[in-house]
Amino acid sequence: MNKAEYNSPLRNQVFSLPELVDIQLERSFCSAKLQSVASIAEIFDARKIILTGCGDSLAAAAVMAPVLKKYSGVFGCKLMDAMEFTRFTSKGDIGIGEPNSPFVIVVSAGGSTARIREALEKANKVGAFSILVTNKDESPAASAAKRVYFQDTPPMENDFPGLRSYFASIVGLAALANRMGHVRGLLHPCAEQEWKKAISGYVHSYEKVLDAIDDQMFELAQTWKDFERFDFIGDGTELYSALFCLEKVWECNGVCGAYDDSEGWCHVDYFLRDPETVGTVVMADKNSPSFSRTVETIASAYKIGRPVLVVTNADKSAFIDGVTVCTLPDTPEGFEWLMPMIDYVPASILASYCCTLKGRKYFNAYDPFTNVYDHSVKYFDKNILTMSSSKVEIFE
Repeated sequence: MNKAEYNSPLRNQVFSLPELVDIQLERSFCSAKLQSVASIAEIFDARKIILTGCGDSLAAAAVMAPVLKKYSGVFGCKLMDAMEFTRFTSKGDIGIGEPNSPFVIVVSAGGSTARIREALEKANKVGAFSILVTNKDESPAASAAKRVYFQDTPPMENDFPGLRSYFASIVGLAALANRMGHVRGLLHPCAEQEWKKAISGYVHSYEKVLDAIDDQMFELAQTWKDFERFDFIGDGTELYSALFCLEKVWECNGVCGAYDDSEGWCHVDYFLRDPETVGTVVMADKNSPSFSRTVETIASAYKIGRPVLVVTNADKSAFIDGVTVCTLPDTPEGFEWLMPMIDYVPASILASYCCTLKGRKYFNAYDPFTNVYDHSVKYFDKNILTMSSSKVEIFE
């Protein structure tokens, strides 16, 4: 079987990341751009951060929330899904009362989702400081935001489902955390260069293993392509890497799937019948406080008959014999938080190959072989798909 015949746009995006990283770092860590997002005085005003987004963007916000909390110098950094913030969080709960606080940072690569616009408009209405992190500086959301942090990711032909944009959002949030930490004295003046060097070096370290990962995922996809159910497991920020990977499986294959942490999985997902038909992917960070629990969960999944892929920075010997282990480069010391910046690579390639080997279409409409989009598919009927047209309502 010729692997090259089963290539696709999602896989191409994965392989573009080492080339993209240094360009994206320069555009995201641009001093003039960051100063325009929030001045020194405005950064000092911020007492709290609320992060939100939808879909991939929520996952990007989630994996970077601990970094913003640690380095921004604010009293609290809370992740909320968009509906929780817009419809179920009152002005009193948000904590309005001081100028330019809290920062409500809304992540949206495209900026057209109604709930994203609603989050920004609500933030403005209640007196918060709204910031949009986006790759579209002209969009309905950009018009609603007090400040727009434009990531300016270089376009790539057929760059969907979104992966480069997800990567850019994470880099942008890292740059924002670095800027706030520097202004508020939590990071020394050389920290910007240290972070850029660490991020660049870590992403470039994948160049040595991408081909091997690609071969491994192509082989695995030949046995997983017929699965109609998938489980993704991760703890801490890895939970949201698991979510992003699941989203790529959904978008490429239209199959059923779920995500959970290692403890929750053992309580619920564990009991799915016909375990041999459920592709199970576990994100296992050896530096995580829950690593031992993750190892136990992997063993449980394998022993009940689940086909298991472990994506990890640990040695294969840490896991039960019989599972497929995809070993990733380790993060630089002191930058363990970088793992979710790119650990979704194996599962994204797997989702891509499952799609092309099975002859499926992205979003049930786009043929990755012919690059033809069938716009007649009912999923894209504007009378049915309401992500952009949903009514915007402001609840205070």
